Amino acid sequence: MEAAAVGGPKRSGASRPRQPDRAPNLLHGGKKSDICPRCHFRRDKEDKGKGKLLHGIPEVTDSEQLRGVLVTIDRNLRQDQDLVADDKAVFMMGVLEAKVSGHEYFLVASSGGEKTDPWIREKHLNGISYHQGAWETVNPTLPTGHSNWWTVRRETVDLDPNIARVTKPCAAIKLLLGLGDKRLEWKSVEYLRMSEMVYVGPEADSAGMRQWHGKGATNSWTAHSCNRCEARIPYLICDVPANRIVD
Repeated sequence: MEAAAVGGPKRSGASRPRQPDRAPNLLHGGKKSDICPRCHFRRDKEDKGKGKLLHGIPEVTDSEQLRGVLVTIDRNLRQDQDLVADDKAVFMMGVLEAKVSGHEYFLVASSGGEKTDPWIREKHLNGISYHQGAWETVNPTLPTGHSNWWTVRRETVDLDPNIARVTKPCAAIKLLLGLGDKRLEWKSVEYLRMSEMVYVGPEADSAGMRQWHGKGATNSWTAHSCNRCEARIPYLICDVPANRIVD
């Protein structure tokens, strides 16, 4: 039960301001209770008889450690004289960590926009203390339409034809496709986490990017995925084997 407001009784019919979400994690691509658009199971559905979920990745959260990695990358970017010279630079950067079949992977990507080369290079990874030396950049080529995408398990999937600007090269999508490109032996998934952050140059038109800032009290400076990513991510994180899906 909610307590009355300090300084007087609770006003009838008035709602108290909701306390900020103190949880450190943002979700990317929806909740585990959502229906998966690829396999059509709830993402928290149990795999009967196996004591585990059918989806190895029911939710994609971020973490404090990943946010720290982004801070280091951002600091390196702002010390890069070539990048600093571009006062109008604005892009999303993202980092991903995953443990699949007992092996760990640490990926970095940046959104594309009109730039063909990735904003983040190997030199921008210097000084990362979390899993030092284990990080790698990925920059996969996205499909040209709604068909022939692939999951983190590297199985082909077609996306909803109603997703607008489906080929937008966002950081989150590059991270997931980059993991899928590794064609991993997919026996089990212990975790997959991802964090994003907006880089904004001093003269950049950032209104469109700043709207994706997180809302949680502990991480309001990080970003949550854009609408197009939110629509695509559920397809890409589905690791239910194709032979388990019934159309």
